Amino acid sequence: MSKKILGIFIKQKRIEKNISISEIANHLTISEAMYIRVKNGNDSIYVDDLMTIAEMLGVDEREILKMEDV
Repeated sequence: MSKKILGIFIKQKRIEKNISISEIANHLTISEAMYIRVKNGNDSIYVDDLMTIAEMLGVDEREILKMEDV
């Protein structure tokens, strides 16, 4: 799956959980601006940050890691 599709998946889950972009970004090692680039499929993300996002969204880490690899 492409970075763009991963970003769409994360956005959908974030909206379902009613979590703001700022709230997610505050828990990551990257800036909010960088998170937005990742979410839009324009940049990659650190695995540690991806794991944090998965935990915040209640998504199995393996599922989200598979998306990033494709």
